[in-house]
Amino acid sequence: IKKIAPKAEDFLYFTAIMMHASERSLYDENGNLLKNADGSDVWAKWEINEKTGSWKWVCSNPAIKPYKNANGDSFPENQLKIAYKKWIGKPLCKDHQSSSVDGIRGIILDTYWDNKHKRIIALCALDKVNYPDLATKVAIGTAHDCSMGCGVGKAICFNCGNVATTEDEYCNC
Repeated sequence: IKKIAPKAEDFLYFTAIMMHASERSLYDENGNLLKNADGSDVWAKWEINEKTGSWKWVCSNPAIKPYKNANGDSFPENQLKIAYKKWIGKPLCKDHQSSSVDGIRGIILDTYWDNKHKRIIALCALDKVNYPDLATKVAIGTAHDCSMGCGVGKAICFNCGNVATTEDEYCNC
């Protein structure tokens, strides 16, 4: 961490949950695997259609859908485990404002994969000198949501299976 951003009084340090894996929906709030009606462990997997590149969630309990974030996005656990360290050293931005430096409020110092709860937790440093209102809200807990920025090679609609490689190809679902 000292290489990325040495500790300084100008920053508020905090942890935030960046995202949960799709498979989070298979567990209760304590991180225990759910059970099927017959008492067996619930299971799920992603089936990949080699022809279209689309992914389909298959679960032993059809009522369980993959976990989705507030934007309606879902990320397979195996992909998050590959990517989660790539956020280290990236900017902490305000409201998805990552296209210019004007949206930067701090830095992501470290990330951790929480296997029990199928999520990524980030250690962040927020510039409290230049953004005191935001720092106060984070410190007292009124600002507690965190959204990660990401680039993906393709986005697949869970509802219709549409595969998009650009925003123009997104469906209306």
